[in-house]
Amino acid sequence: MRKIGYIIIALLTLAVAAKAQPGKRMERVRAIKVAYITDKLELTTEQSAKFWPIYNRFEDERLDIVRQYRRGANTDPATDESMRSVDDDIEMHEKMLALRKKYKDEFLKVITAKQLATLIDAEREFKKMLLQQLKERRENGGGGGRRQMR
Repeated sequence: MRKIGYIIIALLTLAVAAKAQPGKRMERVRAIKVAYITDKLELTTEQSAKFWPIYNRFEDERLDIVRQYRRGANTDPATDESMRSVDDDIEMHEKMLALRKKYKDEFLKVITAKQLATLIDAEREFKKMLLQQLKERRENGGGGGRRQMR
């Protein structure tokens, strides 16, 4: 029941965020994500104070990797377009794996191994929830945030 309540709150907040400016929308989504993950991991106040600075650094580095990938990091003109795309994808996944390994020990200083496993699941669930919300908005003709979300 508690999970359903958080999902409803998240969806309602996303509906409000859809009408906000893009920068504010991302801030709101991030705030919802913080609440969602904090709840899923059942972080204590002490854990939360130590966990979020580490997680925010992790997220910033992860976003940098994605931005590099989207810009097309491999610009070697000697390789054709398809091979460049494959190489870039592999490189991005290698960087993501290295990043997760780098932060694993940092996280384990603050949270338990069980909480770390839950974090991975919670991130996946949150992303799935956001994508589902986006899909529903598109299916309902939610262009420009003018329509009300369910």
